[in-house]
Amino acid sequence: MACSGSSACWVRARTCLKQKGRWLGRLQSRALQFSTSSDLEHPHVDMSHLLVKDHPQRPSALAQMRAALTTHGYFYSSNVDCLPQTYIENVYSYAQQLHALPTEQKRHCARPKGTYSGSDVGVDELAYEAGSTASVRAWDYSRTRFPTSGHNYPDVTCSVTGQGFFEFLDDLYERQDILGKALMTGFAEMLDLPPETFAQCFEGHDMGTIRLLRYPPAETPEEAARRQVASYGISPHTDFEAFTLMHQSAAGLQFLKPGGRAWLDAPVKKEEFVVIVGDVLERFTNGVLRATPHRVLQTEWERFSIIRFNAMRPETLIQPLPEFISKSRPARYTPVTMQKHMDTTLTRLERGLGAWEKGNPGRSTSANYVYDKPS
Repeated sequence: MACSGSSACWVRARTCLKQKGRWLGRLQSRALQFSTSSDLEHPHVDMSHLLVKDHPQRPSALAQMRAALTTHGYFYSSNVDCLPQTYIENVYSYAQQLHALPTEQKRHCARPKGTYSGSDVGVDELAYEAGSTASVRAWDYSRTRFPTSGHNYPDVTCSVTGQGFFEFLDDLYERQDILGKALMTGFAEMLDLPPETFAQCFEGHDMGTIRLLRYPPAETPEEAARRQVASYGISPHTDFEAFTLMHQSAAGLQFLKPGGRAWLDAPVKKEEFVVIVGDVLERFTNGVLRATPHRVLQTEWERFSIIRFNAMRPETLIQPLPEFISKSRPARYTPVTMQKHMDTTLTRLERGLGAWEKGNPGRSTSANYVYDKPS
């Protein structure tokens, strides 16, 4: 009997190891599938040509940026001195510290009074695609959108820099602003507009936000298949602001090109932020630039992401500029302020109405929303 029992235990152990091996094999296979995406499919712009005043390659960089945004809706930005790889690694290190906090501490920092959201504290990500669920968890920071003091914030010092929550994230915000202001000027110039067209709406108390995101590893494929609703890291949507800076520690992000029907895997580039178009630039340019649909799949591996939404001041009136209106191309978007666009979109999300119209390939309802009054 003892011999028979030991044999059974050995069989069970061997079976368990085989199952684990198959699971690890799927992990490695999926990781390889994402990482081998051809870089030639994904445009990039050397930002040193735009960050340095009167750089001789500036006209070429502007042309590359316009081609990338009109054909792809995004590009990778290289040579950003204010956001080097070592600094990005520090941001991820601090993000890991924050997301590793005990659940009870996170609960004290949860929205709406704080800046943390996640299913672990009962505050799920809003469903951009109505009826879907999302696994992402987030620490958010904004100079204007959220309270700036109180006990509902993490008292966590970065183990690398020694900075606290507000000090660390405000430094990141300032660094991203250097890139953001150069991009705002570049967007105007590439569209043959006065250089300050967009940048002047960005100065002062803009409504920008940083998000430090964590995506827990997904369930096994068998467990995920038993779900009754579509499940994502983040469901498909376009961003509500002017443009977004994105960085990911591991694969999972996907884009949909203007007019495209197939989602494209975004490669991981450790030194480069991705720049994508938001609703505001689509509405300002009367659809010449299109807000970039994107989503994050549930992956079998843990991943982190650094997001910076770049928005205008709350009172900024967003409507098609005269340069993009003609008899053959009448205004396609109704006027709205930055504040009202944000409030309306978030209210609709909270009511379960979503911001993405399902279909093949789907459609952003936030970018195309029809407003009655601009204020």
